[in-house]
Amino acid sequence: MIKILIKPLIVFSLLFFVNAVFSQQATIIGNSKFYSNDEIVFYRYSDLITMSEEEMGRCKVDDKGNFSCQFKINETTFLFSHLGIYRVYLFIEPGKTYNLALPEKEDKTEAQRLNPYFRETDLFVGITNIVKNDINFLINSFDLSFNEKFDAIINDSYKGKSNINIDSMINTIESRYTNQKQTYFDTYRYYRYGLLKQITYIQKAKSTSEHYFLNKPVQYNNTAFMELFNLVYDKYFIFFSRTETGNAVFKNITQEKSLYNLKKTLATDNVLANDTLKELVILKGLHDGFFDDKFSRSALLTILDSLYFTSKIPEHLVIAQNIRTKVTHLLAGFVPAPFELYDSKRSLIKLDDFKGKYIYLNFCTSTSYTCLQEFTLLKKLYDKHKQMLEIVTICVDKDKQDMSNLLKNAGYDWTFLHYGNKPEIVKDFDIRAYPTYFLIAPDRKLLLSPAPSPRENFEIQFFKILRSKGEI
Repeated sequence: MIKILIKPLIVFSLLFFVNAVFSQQATIIGNSKFYSNDEIVFYRYSDLITMSEEEMGRCKVDDKGNFSCQFKINETTFLFSHLGIYRVYLFIEPGKTYNLALPEKEDKTEAQRLNPYFRETDLFVGITNIVKNDINFLINSFDLSFNEKFDAIINDSYKGKSNINIDSMINTIESRYTNQKQTYFDTYRYYRYGLLKQITYIQKAKSTSEHYFLNKPVQYNNTAFMELFNLVYDKYFIFFSRTETGNAVFKNITQEKSLYNLKKTLATDNVLANDTLKELVILKGLHDGFFDDKFSRSALLTILDSLYFTSKIPEHLVIAQNIRTKVTHLLAGFVPAPFELYDSKRSLIKLDDFKGKYIYLNFCTSTSYTCLQEFTLLKKLYDKHKQMLEIVTICVDKDKQDMSNLLKNAGYDWTFLHYGNKPEIVKDFDIRAYPTYFLIAPDRKLLLSPAPSPRENFEIQFFKILRSKGEI
């Protein structure tokens, strides 16, 4: 295993070294008393297939509302922050400073906060020192014009109008930017037009692939490029397998579990003559394959691991790792995301503190009637099995005091933790309802994911597991 890991580690180290050498500092400053004494966290997507969020930096806001933070980047970067009901975003470029005008603070309501389907409102953040050739000014002005015409064309297309002149619309918009020569913005516009042609079926997917991706450099961090790529190659394995030359795709994946044979089959699509594009399409196909029932997950994982250990492209290693993390982090047999949370006594607790025991992990709120009912059952369960089973309740109440009030005189002796210092734990465990349960084995791997609740005969299943392992 050590030998296998050497090559990816070398590639990652080289990528880190190159980024460090060529990185420059971008700076964000601002003043907003709405966020006094808060901390504003900025993220980017580490890749635009899995959309995995990567923290870029934190801005401490002082009591007067002032904040400042720096980011090391080597290219134009899409940056965003979750601020209450808003997701504010901007593009930052190396060597530049951005003075932000944040929106008035509006926290999520309790219902919005606990609703896994609530979506924040996207807001292009104001920049007080913006100039007309700034990437944010250009993209925002372009999007306003493009989206207006885009909506009109889509409506006409759905109404069956056949005389839609998209090229004329493109030429009209392009005439405004003849003097602008910015690589990111030029690419952004080009692939936005491709998106329009693809959605309105002016171009078929095959034609779009040839026109926009064949022999074109892959723009991994250009949001417009990757949006069109994700649309054109959505569920590509399934669609290509229906063609005469691609009917071996299922065999390559499910039976042979062979990356080599899969590449050989996909090479019959002349659009994928470029090895870099072909490998990226495979990554996209693997990602999509995990979220339908057409392919064996173990087969997909085998091919994903093969690609990870053979790829020479640093960006593909990042995508492969993100896919693997995304699809395995809650699978039985895999280690869940680590966490370190405060208990009611302000002590930091982590999973490793319960080494050697089974952990019945649950997520609850003090306002959930079902949670409150099941605490009584959890107490009986804990009193009966605490020699082998540790119960850990993670409270997702907005205020830590709510957890403290719950525990006063309640007689609950198991571990209660508040999610506050790591709110992303709700995403890490994909919590969509309260309560939700998991059973973690003494080796820290998920055993039941999700696990049944106490009223759903968890104890019987737990006995069966102990008996099968010869522990009772």
